[in-house]
Amino acid sequence: MVIVNVDRKIKSELKSSNFSSLFLNNCLNSKFLAIEKHEQKIIGVCFVGGLLNSNGIEILDEFQGKGLGKKLLKEILIECNKRNISFLTGVFKPTNLISVKTHLKLGYVPLFTFFYNKVEGKEIIVILPFTKKGILLAKFLTIFNIKIGNFFFALSIYLSKPFLKNIIAFSGDEMPKIDLKYSISNFEKVQTTLSKIIH
Repeated sequence: MVIVNVDRKIKSELKSSNFSSLFLNNCLNSKFLAIEKHEQKIIGVCFVGGLLNSNGIEILDEFQGKGLGKKLLKEILIECNKRNISFLTGVFKPTNLISVKTHLKLGYVPLFTFFYNKVEGKEIIVILPFTKKGILLAKFLTIFNIKIGNFFFALSIYLSKPFLKNIIAFSGDEMPKIDLKYSISNFEKVQTTLSKIIH
């Protein structure tokens, strides 16, 4: 397991891998990655990128369930400490219970639930604060855990699509379409979302 900056060589290796195109988009726009290789091929990646230190992880199917995700995340946390990063942000699908539990154990704080559209469904937005600055940001972002705040979040994402690559290391072209009406009519507080999946 190693931390790497996103250079030409790593980009080339990632492009020839079997990771999902959405995940690759994040990796290619990131500040740095934790990667794991098996027989010279990348099998697991955790990224950090954008102004909001967006964080995500993907492991090839045949290597899942072996604790690799937790190791990659821990490596990222060590690197964040070295680089004096104040916080990490991320999203996870409520349907991925393993991911939800892993993130919560590591100290990620669920901020709010967001509905994209009928096809994409909902995601939980989370933050892992390391410093006072991160804690203050976490408190501020809870404004999106109310209906009007969630609407303004949807609107801001919709309007800032061209700049998302710099904000969250994710190209606006790849982002799921936001259905504002669907998003607001299905609003639920993050506590409700979590209570439905964690017993």
